[in-house]
Amino acid sequence: MTPQNGFERILTLLYEAALDDAHWLAAARLINEVSQTKSSFLVFSERCRYSRVETFFARMTVHGQRREDFEREYFRDFFPRDEGMPRFKRQPDGQLVHTGDLYSDPEKKTSKSYNLIARDAHVRNGRVVRLDGPGGSQIGWVVGDSTAGGGWGSGQRSVIADLLPHLRQFVRVRRALSDAEALGSSLTDLLDNHRFGVIQLDRQGRILVANDCARGLLRQGDGLFDRDGCLLARRKADNAELQRLVARALGPSGIKAAGGSMTVGQRSKRMRLVVHLNPVAERPWEHPSRSVAALVLVADAERPARVDPGIVAAALGLTPSESRLAVMLAAGYSVRTIAARTERTEGTVRWHLQKIYHKTHISRQAELVRLVLSLEGVPVSER
Repeated sequence: MTPQNGFERILTLLYEAALDDAHWLAAARLINEVSQTKSSFLVFSERCRYSRVETFFARMTVHGQRREDFEREYFRDFFPRDEGMPRFKRQPDGQLVHTGDLYSDPEKKTSKSYNLIARDAHVRNGRVVRLDGPGGSQIGWVVGDSTAGGGWGSGQRSVIADLLPHLRQFVRVRRALSDAEALGSSLTDLLDNHRFGVIQLDRQGRILVANDCARGLLRQGDGLFDRDGCLLARRKADNAELQRLVARALGPSGIKAAGGSMTVGQRSKRMRLVVHLNPVAERPWEHPSRSVAALVLVADAERPARVDPGIVAAALGLTPSESRLAVMLAAGYSVRTIAARTERTEGTVRWHLQKIYHKTHISRQAELVRLVLSLEGVPVSER
């Protein structure tokens, strides 16, 4: 496999892994093979209130094998006291640094993170990069020690640098799917999701199918619309960027397909729409005329709240069933959708809502939503 072919195969696996975790290990293995390195550790997280860190994705691969034991050990025993972490957080976005540069000479002699977990994961002579993620989050990527003679070289650094925009896009798409509670969903299952717009494009960039949310946006025609089966943006500048991203996701003229994200303005609202485009690998069993070439995800720029139903139950004195219903309502689900998802009748859902109103001394859905959202980010330990 040539370096160019290897890089293109990495991109295919990376964009597939954004939709399906099963492809991540193959992507990580190939990254190590092409970059001639022993291991990698990718973490995507954000800091919540009360100095609590929420990790959305953490994968450590050593010699081609995922090491969940190392992942658990690091976050349990090393992360809170990792001397290199403050320096890592101060690193400029996208700057590749030697792992050892995160530790002072005295720390290299005493640090358990550097002398134990970094040693066992073969990253003490690796490279570390910090990327700004969506919504103020952070992406940390550690690429391990070199397997090439003479250590890390310019070619290896070039491979990693070229991968960074694709890695950032991988995280953007996963975050959008996570916010919509759609991680691991098939292309078909995504069409049943009501929390964001889902549009599937064919090899010519025409709309194959869209879910209810996307069809509503296109009918409204405020930010995005459909003209003769083509996806367009209402504003001229937005449309030019959208068409560029669509062409890029389809990989025209022999160029490798790649994902991208943008925001689209709406005339009736100050809030912009966030649009993610993700290439979809060819599926030999599908007829060419029905083959999905790119997936378009559309969401409001403001991220949906993340509220733990257990915290809602404890704070508001609700049962587990009532708290789940309240969280779904706060997340934007309609009573009809909640009924379908929980396999209840709409009447039963409304009956439960009345019980919740009585317990919380309120009388309207809007009040309940505000009450639930006020608990966003409260850690379990604060109950």
